[in-house]
Amino acid sequence: MSARLAGLGRRSEWAEPVLFGLVAFVVYWVTGPSASGDVWPPLAEAFANGRLHLVEDRPWLELVPRAGGGQYVPLPPVPALTLLPFVPFGELDGNVYGSIVGGLNVALAWWLLAGWGVAPSPRRWLVVGFAGTTHWWVAGMAGPHHYAQLCGVLFTLLALNLAVRGRWPMAAGLLLGLAAGSRLPMGLALPVLLGLYGGGWRPHRSWLPVLAGLALPALAVAWYNVARFGSPFDFGYARIPSGEHGLVTDEPWFRDGILSITYIPRHIEVMLFELPDLVPQPPWLRPNLSGMSLLLTGPFLFLAFLARGRHAGLLWIGVALVLAPDFLHGSWGFAQFGYRFILDAVPLLLLLLGLAYRERASWVLIATILVGIAVHAYGIWAITVLGFYT
Repeated sequence: MSARLAGLGRRSEWAEPVLFGLVAFVVYWVTGPSASGDVWPPLAEAFANGRLHLVEDRPWLELVPRAGGGQYVPLPPVPALTLLPFVPFGELDGNVYGSIVGGLNVALAWWLLAGWGVAPSPRRWLVVGFAGTTHWWVAGMAGPHHYAQLCGVLFTLLALNLAVRGRWPMAAGLLLGLAAGSRLPMGLALPVLLGLYGGGWRPHRSWLPVLAGLALPALAVAWYNVARFGSPFDFGYARIPSGEHGLVTDEPWFRDGILSITYIPRHIEVMLFELPDLVPQPPWLRPNLSGMSLLLTGPFLFLAFLARGRHAGLLWIGVALVLAPDFLHGSWGFAQFGYRFILDAVPLLLLLLGLAYRERASWVLIATILVGIAVHAYGIWAITVLGFYT
């Protein structure tokens, strides 16, 4: 009897997260609009054919002209690598591969919280909150920046799943490097990874394999930048054309450069205080694609401040490091519902929420999760079905 119960328990460890992931995939696929014309499939095709640039002109995308013809994609390249297996099948709709990675992320969030020792009830609620708020919008919309964020979350969750179980530190470092190669700020979660393996701040023998693993994609991305722009640190962001003769840095939101401390207030305003527009025509509350307060779109995330325990301080430092480049960036998200940059730190926030709700889910947690899901459901319906937005 005990062996049979143990077998059922092991099957549920796989069946439940797989079910969560499949349901999320379907929801993202059904509710998200078609997203053709993305940069990632043609960049994957370019890599498969030994090129670092696109040959087809796509003037509606942010691309950097190449001296010899064609365009470079001014983003880290790893999202394109994830699509290499699909190159023989032609260019996929962004909503398809965004939904697939989104579903994988939901399953990985479940396994992460399980490995963190979170009881089944709060684990389920936290996964539902993760799947049904900012991640829902990003996975459903896909697109260049959104898919990059999904890949960053994917590799960060994989790295953290290994770290909380104390397994394969070199693989975890490699995965975090791939996360940074998808979305640069996520690489700043490195202190969390080192702390989880080393048990704190003191140097540990596992740190060297973590750093060695991280170095592999870091060196590859550095070579990629040198081959395109002559510098390991130049991704081409400041080279993006704008208007007839200008550059992206001429646009008003980049008046102080790509990164500046002067941009912090606008991020805080959008993240905490931006509300939908109240208009006289139904359905009256008009979402603003500039962004919306997390107090409406993801209020359960603020319950991470209740976290206590051995790693809470380390995790908060990781959250601050990951969000710092986002807060310094001239763009605060653009074409979004909520504040999508928070997704860079959500894997770490899930661990903090797991510390706060390790044994049971409070009614406050459940209520704030449901509010966030309801607000997202309304926003996605208003934007994608009604075209009702500012």
